[in-house]
Amino acid sequence: MRRFPFIASALLAATWNSPVNAFLASGCLNSHSSASDIASALKKCDSANDTLKDNACNFGGAAMAESGGNTCESNGNNFGVLQLTRSNLNGTGISPDQYLNLPMQQQVCIWAQQVGNSNTQSGYQTLANNRNIGGTPVTSGMLMACFQFGPLICKNDISFMQSHGGACPTAGNGGVRATGGTLSNGSANLDGNNQSICSWGGAIQNKINQAAASCKPGNGGNNNGGTECPGNGTTPNGVIPPTPGNAPVQLPPDLA
Repeated sequence: MRRFPFIASALLAATWNSPVNAFLASGCLNSHSSASDIASALKKCDSANDTLKDNACNFGGAAMAESGGNTCESNGNNFGVLQLTRSNLNGTGISPDQYLNLPMQQQVCIWAQQVGNSNTQSGYQTLANNRNIGGTPVTSGMLMACFQFGPLICKNDISFMQSHGGACPTAGNGGVRATGGTLSNGSANLDGNNQSICSWGGAIQNKINQAAASCKPGNGGNNNGGTECPGNGTTPNGVIPPTPGNAPVQLPPDLA
């Protein structure tokens, strides 16, 4: 159910060659939340910008894919329901252990505060402003996967799609898995578990669709954001209109 995200940094130099496995942190009172719960929490955050609030149901779906909605979910570098990274906790005065023990509402608001205004350029905006890439429809799930992967992998996926008739990279068709080296040289177009924005976007989309009955878009259940939040007559897996957004910074554990 869970995939553990990684993002490029031009400053990375160490070698990382193994997928990262998640665990429920010991000594942490595990709390499980639904996609609707997380969407509602996000919309209550003063730290969340309009883009995050308008995509609240989609981020709720992303949280289900990333953590299963568990507040204690971690892979040693990414933490909580929306997998905030160790680097993004820097400057908050909160340790990873402290963050994992926070209630879900506080985790979400800190996540929004730390990542809400970052990475709104490059691949994310390309997806947000196009209904398809090489003929492949852009879905909310794909946009959320781009957000989670960050600009390098997302941009490289889009470039691959544009030059391969809309097909996303895979481990079998020329995809480049994220390692310390491929992140450093900018060639990675798959995450550490060989996921692309298409494959991981599909996993997130499934979670968005599953939450359709309970997760309502917009403020108070009224869709005023133009994203594919299920409910109120919207069609799950539909193509979304342009909406800019943000991405958390996430590194492999041994590169943090």
